[in-house]
Amino acid sequence: MKLNISKNLEKSVKKKEKINGKDIKNKISLLLRHLKGSVKSKEGEFSSQWNLMYSFVIFVLIFGVLLINITYLQVVKGADMVVVSEENRVKIESVAPYRGVIFDKNGIILAENVPSMNVYISIEKFLNTKGEILNERLKYVSDTLGGILELEDIADSEGNEYESIYDKVISVYEQTPYLTDILITSGIDNEKAIEIKAQGESLDGVYIDNGNERHYPFKTIFSHILGYTSRVTAEDLESREYVGYTDIVGRSGLEYTYDEQLFGISGKIAKEVDATGKEVGTQEVTLQEAVSGKSLYLTIDSDIQNKLYELLKEGIEENNATGGAGIIEDVETGEILAIVTYPSYDNNLFVGGISVENYKKLTSREDVPLLNRAVSAQEPPGSTFKTIVASAALDAGAINKYTKYVSTSNYTFSSGAPFQEYHGHAYGTLDLIDAISVSSNIYFCELIRNWDMDKLVPYIEKFGIGELTGIDVQGEMLGRVPSPENKEALANSTSPWLDPIWYPEGDSCNSVIGQGIALVTPIQMANWMSAIANGGTLNTPHVAKKFVSGDGVEEILKYSPLRKNIIQEDALVTVREGMWATVNGPRSTVYPLRDAKITVAAKTGTAEFGKLNERGEYEHTHAWTGGFFPYDNPKYSYSIFLEDGGESANAAFVIRHMVDWMVDAGYIQ
Repeated sequence: MKLNISKNLEKSVKKKEKINGKDIKNKISLLLRHLKGSVKSKEGEFSSQWNLMYSFVIFVLIFGVLLINITYLQVVKGADMVVVSEENRVKIESVAPYRGVIFDKNGIILAENVPSMNVYISIEKFLNTKGEILNERLKYVSDTLGGILELEDIADSEGNEYESIYDKVISVYEQTPYLTDILITSGIDNEKAIEIKAQGESLDGVYIDNGNERHYPFKTIFSHILGYTSRVTAEDLESREYVGYTDIVGRSGLEYTYDEQLFGISGKIAKEVDATGKEVGTQEVTLQEAVSGKSLYLTIDSDIQNKLYELLKEGIEENNATGGAGIIEDVETGEILAIVTYPSYDNNLFVGGISVENYKKLTSREDVPLLNRAVSAQEPPGSTFKTIVASAALDAGAINKYTKYVSTSNYTFSSGAPFQEYHGHAYGTLDLIDAISVSSNIYFCELIRNWDMDKLVPYIEKFGIGELTGIDVQGEMLGRVPSPENKEALANSTSPWLDPIWYPEGDSCNSVIGQGIALVTPIQMANWMSAIANGGTLNTPHVAKKFVSGDGVEEILKYSPLRKNIIQEDALVTVREGMWATVNGPRSTVYPLRDAKITVAAKTGTAEFGKLNERGEYEHTHAWTGGFFPYDNPKYSYSIFLEDGGESANAAFVIRHMVDWMVDAGYIQ
């Protein structure tokens, strides 16, 4: 369909004349008569018949070739040439859609769009007819622009640093020659924009895009969940069919996971340009309307998220921990009400391209603020792991609620190697409820010595260890199942110092108390605690709840459980009782939660790591706690992790303050 860009363009097309075969023949005949006449008019000159024939043959050959070419171009290719002529006068531009806004479950804005003026250089303005860069012209414009912008750092969206705007343009164009509009900087103020526009033709090839950019009001509190956006790269153009050269895309977090839905559909407009590609006139034709991206509503409650972040930060700082994570999950649905990592970073720094200085600051910190510990930290879980082992042993019939073992101070393996309770305690005769309450290492060591590690491993896998939970937050890690196969694989790959042999007593006993090669993530712990609380369903944890289109149509996201009925209900009832006793029973050890404003079931873990000191003790421990509340009618599961945070009680204090706050705020009746 012909584009009606302007009256002038349409007239220029209508005036195109087709030269048919008859026209060409008449013009050739006239030309030959003219040549013949010009020969006869030469009075006094003698021309032989052969010379005349010779000249005639030459002209026939020449015009024969011309006739063929003209006929091909005008008759055969005539219609195509008209189309090309039209297209050469039309420039198709992409119109970026309005990116969908992200809200918490109560409609509070977590990610929005704010006006932004962005500066681009169009490389097409600096190419000659052969497609070669006009370096002197580009350097002049780049230097002039640089003097106006006075940029401290010049980098691209992938963090590469450049000495000048010219160097950046050349480098980006050489790597991605089809990326013709190159972003120089984002978010300039009105003063800079006026100064650039005032340069007129001297900055031909530089233009300002009056668009928008992403803004995150809560900064560090939600950064690991939301992620951030940035300009497209060459890889994006190849992998994401829905984006164009100057678009903004999700780079991490939910912005990445749900990028296509948030992005929307680009629009297209046609503009009239002259032979050099310069726009003429003011008319433009809309070929396709841009469709705004869908808004995303989360399961996250921003008030709970803010409070948990505050309490986790306090717990980490008070105990000189390296970092940590905290999660609160709905036990019935898998919805995440809060998922926090500390330390964190301000994701606004990455919008439009982070400065080299800020990027170096983030990546050089020992506490690794860019690591999303809630889903990526893989650490030994300590005694929290005993809830899985107890559930499995009960389900398999290896023990029952009343099975007893004796905790002594001189406990040894058959080889004579010692094994002891934490801090060398001796608890005497214990049943399962007692063993969970006091967190007896020896009880669980006796359990596995009288059972079979190969039979325990499938249960550990049922609880989701060694696999992704499927949470829609980027960067999740697998954890690791403590098994003979995994130990051998580690010894033969990344851990050559590790003995590839599985020792039935030593390795098995270390594994059931959450040490050895066992690794879990905080999200895995919150999820397995949820399965214990809800009767055996391992849900798919998630933070996205629904999409809402511009016309108000809702799309509720659905999630299927990872698996159901992983453990018999009778076994889980006993484990829940043990977790209640851990906080509220006569031999309770989780004292920070004893007088909470609502009854909490918990299991703590002090996971040892690093090197032994002269006394044979680990000087570094992670502090863990996981569980659920309220006990009588479980609604929420949780996990708290303090990396190198000392005793497990330190983590228990964090969730204690959180539970009390939730009661006061009306989340729990």
